[in-house]
Amino acid sequence: MNIYNRIIENPLFFKWVFHPSPEINAYWNHFLDKNPDDAEKITELKIQIEIHLKYEEKILTEAEKKALAKRIVRMLEQTDRKRGRTRTLRNMIRYVAIAILFLSIGGSLVYLYMESRQPQIIVDNSVLPAQVQEPVLILGDREQIALNRGESQLEYSKEGDIILNEEQTIISEEDKNASPEMNTLVIPYGNRSVVILGDGTKVWLNAGSRLIYPSRFVDNTREVFLVGEAFFDVQENEKQPFVVKTSDVKVQVLGTRFNVSAYPEDYSVQTVLAEGSVEIKRVNATLFEKGIRLSPGYLAYFNKKNQETRTQQVNVEHYTLWTEGLFSFSNTDLNRIVKKLERYYNIRFQFDDPFKGVIQVSGKLDVTKERVEVFEYLEKLTGLKIIQISDRQYVIK
Repeated sequence: MNIYNRIIENPLFFKWVFHPSPEINAYWNHFLDKNPDDAEKITELKIQIEIHLKYEEKILTEAEKKALAKRIVRMLEQTDRKRGRTRTLRNMIRYVAIAILFLSIGGSLVYLYMESRQPQIIVDNSVLPAQVQEPVLILGDREQIALNRGESQLEYSKEGDIILNEEQTIISEEDKNASPEMNTLVIPYGNRSVVILGDGTKVWLNAGSRLIYPSRFVDNTREVFLVGEAFFDVQENEKQPFVVKTSDVKVQVLGTRFNVSAYPEDYSVQTVLAEGSVEIKRVNATLFEKGIRLSPGYLAYFNKKNQETRTQQVNVEHYTLWTEGLFSFSNTDLNRIVKKLERYYNIRFQFDDPFKGVIQVSGKLDVTKERVEVFEYLEKLTGLKIIQISDRQYVIK
């Protein structure tokens, strides 16, 4: 049993983290002095749990405390293996801190600092319920910046400064000779955002989504990680391909426009190409496994269950007009339309009869209008009634 597992089996460790006292502190100070070879790892584990607790809104049970500790242990152990124990754990504190925050708000990834200058993204398929209610930009380990509710816009300058909503400027404090920091843009349900990255790539982030990206691109590829849905207008650079990673697939491009929908709760990851060319591969693809190359006007549908991808020609507008505040659909199940509305407005629908969810609908919804107008139009399209029963709950009859 390694040092991490031995420590989390010690009930005094959790008392030290969750209920410190002079006696407990004295015990662990003595223990660390007597075990200098393990002191750094024990301290690191405690720090990472404390970082997580800053973002935890509920009181953890004993089982949840141990589960949290085990998740952090797995990340620390993985880091040790990847880096051959040639660097200390302190070099990746800021990336693990963001990873723990992401575990608490529904993310499915960790960052690990590898030998390249840019942090590498390693995917973990675990998904926890989201808790963050407000849109926020997290700048490495420096600070969290609250964003406008509803719509927000961020633009990175070549110098690394960030312009918020065309009015507020955040001056970069990074050392340009150091590794770039990982930024995390969290957009809960009921909100949207547009971000222009430092290379000029423009990303529309849909409701209930998160985008993780370096403050500047310094490696051979420009990699970002997506949870949720986003439309990408990628600035072309043949020497530095752009890669979008999700927990299941990765999409590689040079310069193009495409949409990726990768919500954790969905059964599939959908990539639709508007123009240009993209190649799609499974995240866990074997070395000799070929990717699938899409042509404009085609959809790649990756089934999470059987790990297979199929392609078909589609009307691209149905998958991209959300960036303009329009939901477009043709012979689409009402269930799918309702799900989009739930994410857009941060509300919940239920059917009085589940079979009504398979009614097929064609048309467009202008969600930039008042919610009441949108629902009235949907009622006309379906012949059903949408009845509000509480602030965020609706019944479809």
